[in-house]
Amino acid sequence: MGGKKYDLIIVGAGVTGTALAYVLSSYSNVKRILILEKNSWVAEVNSNPMNNAQTSHDGGTETNYTLHHALEVKAAATMLRRYVLSKNDPLLSFKTHRMVLGVGAEEVETLKNRYMEFWTHYPDLSLIGPEELSRIEPMLMKGRGPKEPVCGLVSNEGYMINYQRLAESMLSDARVINPELELVFNVTVDSIRREEEDFVLETSQGRLDSRVVVFAAGSYSLYFAQQMGYGTEYAILPVAGSFYSGGNLLKGKVYRVQIPGMPFAAIHGDPDILNLADTRFGPTTKPLPLMERHRYKTFFDFIKLPLVSLRGFLSMTRILASKGMIGYVIKNTLYDLPIIGPWLFLRAVRPIVPTIRYRDLKLRRGAGGIRPQIVDLRTKSLVMGDVTITGDRCIFNTTPSPGASVCLANAKRDAAKVVKFLGNGYTFCQASIDRDLG
Repeated sequence: MGGKKYDLIIVGAGVTGTALAYVLSSYSNVKRILILEKNSWVAEVNSNPMNNAQTSHDGGTETNYTLHHALEVKAAATMLRRYVLSKNDPLLSFKTHRMVLGVGAEEVETLKNRYMEFWTHYPDLSLIGPEELSRIEPMLMKGRGPKEPVCGLVSNEGYMINYQRLAESMLSDARVINPELELVFNVTVDSIRREEEDFVLETSQGRLDSRVVVFAAGSYSLYFAQQMGYGTEYAILPVAGSFYSGGNLLKGKVYRVQIPGMPFAAIHGDPDILNLADTRFGPTTKPLPLMERHRYKTFFDFIKLPLVSLRGFLSMTRILASKGMIGYVIKNTLYDLPIIGPWLFLRAVRPIVPTIRYRDLKLRRGAGGIRPQIVDLRTKSLVMGDVTITGDRCIFNTTPSPGASVCLANAKRDAAKVVKFLGNGYTFCQASIDRDLG
């Protein structure tokens, strides 16, 4: 590994990093690629199914998406779904329905208006009432008051995905196509710098040189971008998401109508792709000063980022002062506590499953990841969606939600940039990827 110059080093072997390796191996002539992963296997952090929502987002049932944003996500989701369907692997993906549930007159009206705006672009969507809800998801209506207004905006294209298995699949395909692709586990990157036209990465296994680097390392992408002087206008608010198990209750994913202006998903329920007989509810949303969940040494890297600064303090003060935010944070923090946590969480889940009981809810210990929520220090506000920072022959992907759903679309975008960075003699066939997955 040492002493060799690579065309590209990818840092991080989650779905984002492995998707880029797959796309470049399949549709370009870039061969000298090295993937660095600090864990002992691929997708052990946020791409692990224990740590994410296992959802293929497409914008139709995410009520915090405008139509324009939803259609962008839909195009990206189509690429992902075509890939997973080509594998015909029941452990990789499971197709069911996906819906957003409206409870109360205001939410019902919101979903009716959304359906009228979206239905021509999303032929998979339908607006259904109590009778149809009882048929496809009986537990949504069992015990509900007969006069309570309720409806569902339902898609029959609801895919649950094991994103760790997806990363394994894309990596396997990439290595078959490109035998020169290298992957090294249990190696950490300590620093990055430029030497003339190349990048030098100092790692736990020595020095590495590359013409181009792409960081697909979640929170750490911004950490290393700022080492290079990029993205200094951003900070990371790490948000931990926990899940509760509720037993065998739901057949598909059931969202709630989103809180307006909030980048975090409302509490929702869905079967666990690892055990379809167990319904997960979550994720909770708790700020946590760690770069990675359950890895407490990452606190010392977090405090090097600009959220721990005067600019960061002023930004967080303004964010918390916004309508409903501080109460939202306190409530979600309490959800993880013993005894009182399940009781409070029960109140958030009963609008979905009215008959669920306190004893049905079990907090999943050790599950749940960290969402690297981006804070714009200039506007002192939270950034909706992901942030990709592009520098001189370097790319840094932070990939908060819906990052996994759009991993192949982001890989297509980044592959074109990598080939352009490398210059003469390197090609990327966009027509071929559009034909196969677009």
